[in-house]
Amino acid sequence: MGSRKWDSGTGERQGGCRREPPPPVPAQPSVTVSAALGDFILYMRDEKQASPYTLDAYERDLLRFANTLDDHDAEPQLGDVTPEQIRDHMRMLFDRGLSKATVRRAMYSLNSFFGWAYRWELIRSNPTARVTVPRRERNHEARALSMRERAIMIAAADRLARQSRRRMDWYAPLLVRLILKTGLRRGEVRRLCCRDVDLARRELLVRRGKGGKSRIVPMEDKDLLERLAQLREDRASAVPEPDASPVFMGTCGTPLSETTFYKVFHRVLALAELASANITPHALRHTFGTVLCDRGVPVPYVKDLLGHEDIGSTMIYVHTTPQGLRSAVKKLAE
Repeated sequence: MGSRKWDSGTGERQGGCRREPPPPVPAQPSVTVSAALGDFILYMRDEKQASPYTLDAYERDLLRFANTLDDHDAEPQLGDVTPEQIRDHMRMLFDRGLSKATVRRAMYSLNSFFGWAYRWELIRSNPTARVTVPRRERNHEARALSMRERAIMIAAADRLARQSRRRMDWYAPLLVRLILKTGLRRGEVRRLCCRDVDLARRELLVRRGKGGKSRIVPMEDKDLLERLAQLREDRASAVPEPDASPVFMGTCGTPLSETTFYKVFHRVLALAELASANITPHALRHTFGTVLCDRGVPVPYVKDLLGHEDIGSTMIYVHTTPQGLRSAVKKLAE
């Protein structure tokens, strides 16, 4: 049986029969932006098990957007947000001089928030669905430290620990070595506990890394293992429950704060005279991945060691050289 067509002007089906009117769209519940924001953060924490760092980033991005909404008469309603307001917010972020990567992250936060609200039928449509965000730049190479820079940083960290009277600076030698030799993210370093360090098996358990996933990272560097063993020994006589204590412990027995982490790292850079070299903690992680790829470790192994969900994220560590390309073609002649 052939299908009948609708007349777009009269609403009648061709052949004289009148089309049934569509069912009415159910009214959406009235929810304020601030109330929905709080529920979304709880959802990300409890159901998605997002890390504290991720939760902070989401909350910061969403609050910044909420503060830009027009609320002269009443608190902004979630269902009243329009795509144009999303675009205006994105333009405002660029006008403030924020990088493309930062703006992308902020827009991703908004997309996740409104996508969640749409799935829970708090809004009729997702206002971010029709907003084009800046494309991610994938053609850049990771900033990896040279062998000389790595040696200078390690020596500077050792010197800082010897010379400084700040107790937190005593962590510098272990901090630099740990990231260079395991590729942990800074949040993973700060959350690492003594019970996660298995010296007998020479491995680390990274609990709830990015995306809430855990992974095992082997350790083969003798210097790193010795320093971790010394820390475990010192900690056993210093705190009641040494296994539960953070490897990098702050003054109150809590994990080292992000502010203190950066202060120690920047003092190492200053002592190494590398403060202007654009070296970040993530550059040390990049170095770990780059060195593995340069030494022929298969990319899937590097992906798992770094805790990447997408192998495309790992491919930025793979660099080609004319010599490497020639060697690859020579294999055809073998």
